[in-house]
Amino acid sequence: MEEKKEQLKLTKSRWKLLREHIGRNIINSFQKTNQKSEEEEEQIELILEEANAYNLREEVKHTAKQFIQNEDILVSRVDAYLMAYNEWIK
Repeated sequence: MEEKKEQLKLTKSRWKLLREHIGRNIINSFQKTNQKSEEEEEQIELILEEANAYNLREEVKHTAKQFIQNEDILVSRVDAYLMAYNEWIK
C-alpha cells in the first residue's frame, strides 16, 4: 500500500511537470506565430510602399487579393503580393 502511494505521488509530480512544459511550449508556439505574422505584414508593407513609388499601391493590393482568393493557386500572402507587384511593374 505504501508503494502505491509513493507511485501515485511520483505520477502526480510527473504530470505537473508535463503540464508546465506543455504550457510553455504552447505559449512559445503562439509567440512564434505572432512574430511570423508581424514579419509577414512588414514584408507586405514594404512591397506596397515600393508599388506606391509607381502609384500602383491599390492595383498591387487588389491583384494580390485575387491571387490569395484563387483556389487554383496556393501561395503565401507575401508571395501573392510579390507576384502582383511583379505583374504590375514590368
